Amino acid sequence: MNPHFASPMTSHPIPYPRAVVDAARLRLQRRLADRLFALTAFVAPTEAIITDAAGQSASTMVDGVQFRLRGDELMIVRPCAHCGTGRFASEPLERPADLDYALAVWAPYHRECEPQDPPDDVSW
Repeated sequence: MNPHFASPMTSHPIPYPRAVVDAARLRLQRRLADRLFALTAFVAPTEAIITDAAGQSASTMVDGVQFRLRGDELMIVRPCAHCGTGRFASEPLERPADLDYALAVWAPYHRECEPQDPPDDVSW
């Protein structure tokens, strides 16, 4: 939900009423808490869930892992596995197997940090 919309009379944005944005944020917090519980059986208190200013995504930390809900897609967010900077979002988590893969196998890299494959012709 965009926090502003254009007025039909002018091109200036008009902010949504605070109650509308607050309600959208609360819905996101509840949806993230529900999705986390369904996937992990972890109960995330809504006070531990933050939302962006526009009320379009929500995130929380569980055992050092950042979970983000954007729209209907739940994902984990990690830094580069090589340099530890940046933020990379996993593929959407739909089943416990998706979460297992994202936690155990998935390692995001910046393009310049990706490990190099050894040459095919190795002379010993």
